[in-house]
Amino acid sequence: MTFAQKFPVSMLGAALIALGTGQIAQAVLLVESESAVVNLDAKEVLFTIDFNRVPDFFTLDQAGRQADSFQYYVEADGEFPIFRGSPFYSELESIIRGEEINVAGDIRIRDVFSVGPLEPNSGGWGKIRGSVPYSLDGTVLKFSAPLQFIGDSDGLFSYQLLLTEFGGSSDSVENKSTIASVPEPNFALGALTFGALSVGLRRKRKHKLAPSPVNQYDSVKA
Repeated sequence: MTFAQKFPVSMLGAALIALGTGQIAQAVLLVESESAVVNLDAKEVLFTIDFNRVPDFFTLDQAGRQADSFQYYVEADGEFPIFRGSPFYSELESIIRGEEINVAGDIRIRDVFSVGPLEPNSGGWGKIRGSVPYSLDGTVLKFSAPLQFIGDSDGLFSYQLLLTEFGGSSDSVENKSTIASVPEPNFALGALTFGALSVGLRRKRKHKLAPSPVNQYDSVKA
């Protein structure tokens, strides 16, 4: 069962974004697939996004907006809709910002609400909770973050993933995290021990039933 919902922007809207920024139009940035898989033992989550094309996180327009960007809105209770209550973002725990990759080459995770003066490059969001590295292999982006950074404890959270091009929305997905399945260690160890014991018993029986090579030689010699 999947909880994913996609809201693609129109090709016309993307073309207008490109014309407005003076950039050469290219394929609209979309999500081909994505996931958030939690490792409860490590208390961290692996985020993966497969884009429809290679994203450009380092070209900026005159307003300082990235050519391509993404942002996660994390709701730690695992509920939908993501945006509810008053104020609009009151149910969110954290914001994961791909928009700041151009600043320091990493992904920053922020509080939802700011306290005091806004931090540079914050986009109006709160203080930095932590930052993590990422990898980009062709169209596939991956990064891992401690659950503490995103404000979750049990690994069961919902989120919206928003893609933007020079600040304009190009795609959006809502989904829930999944827990990585781990084989039961006791069962695996028990099966391995039983298998090794069975092999040992078979070898021992074969050894007892086989005639001794020394005895065979002695009988022939006699």
